[in-house]
Amino acid sequence: MSREPSAPAPLPHEQLPIPLFDGVVLAVRSGDGLIFLDLRDLCATLGLDVASQRRRIQATDTLRLAPFRVSVGEKQMRTRDFLLLDDVPLWLLSVQQRRVNADVRERFSYVQTYLVAAVRQAFAQLTGLPDAPSSTIEDLSDLDRIDQALSQLAELGRRQAEIEQSQERARSAYRDLRSLLSQLRERVQELEHQVHVRLSPTQRGTIYRMVQAWGQARAERTPDVVPGIAIRRAWAEVNARFGVSTYTDLPAQRYDEIVQFVQDRYRDLTGKELPLVEQHELEDGDAE
Repeated sequence: MSREPSAPAPLPHEQLPIPLFDGVVLAVRSGDGLIFLDLRDLCATLGLDVASQRRRIQATDTLRLAPFRVSVGEKQMRTRDFLLLDDVPLWLLSVQQRRVNADVRERFSYVQTYLVAAVRQAFAQLTGLPDAPSSTIEDLSDLDRIDQALSQLAELGRRQAEIEQSQERARSAYRDLRSLLSQLRERVQELEHQVHVRLSPTQRGTIYRMVQAWGQARAERTPDVVPGIAIRRAWAEVNARFGVSTYTDLPAQRYDEIVQFVQDRYRDLTGKELPLVEQHELEDGDAE
């Protein structure tokens, strides 16, 4: 049975060559108004292999490549792959500097350095951590903000997807996103205010090691479950038992109860006792 021919690539609404990195890249506008840049021209300008870059882009969910039939000469039409302009910065970040043409490598390096700094700054703003080397963070418990911020960001994404289902909700997207960001900042402030009622670093380290041992024991007794999954299930049981969503929210006043809970579960599983080893005991032992 013969195979039906595929539909031809669309013609762009308009096209225009633009200067870039001492070269010329063909830009096109699609029917929906989006702008794309010719991948072949981009690679030629930077000295990259087109086929390799096409495979990398197609294997990346966050980059969009689209074919267009463009005019390349008098009465000559060719189908070429074009990269969405919005995705060009992400693609530039993924390119290895050593593969870039030496003539433009220095300028490319400046651009990539700026993009990396912008990403780091955005991450710092999102998490509330300092936009500086990690050595400036004095208290490791400040890193609790990361998971909280990422969870809130995921919630932002879900909210935005719901908002975009209708024009009416799309018009309220900006207000909703600002409200969620405000809630995120309030949550971070609340975490800072509640540090004194949370588990101390020593207590957290102790519970962490005990749950790790419990999860490892579960994995050893369940051949089809890998240790990582068994440990996550153990954490889920601890969080559910004490009514929290993450172990950093476990209340310090219930520390002994938490330890007893894990020890009881370990004993029920193995028939052995799980000793309570505080962090300072480990430090003393290491010093001997």
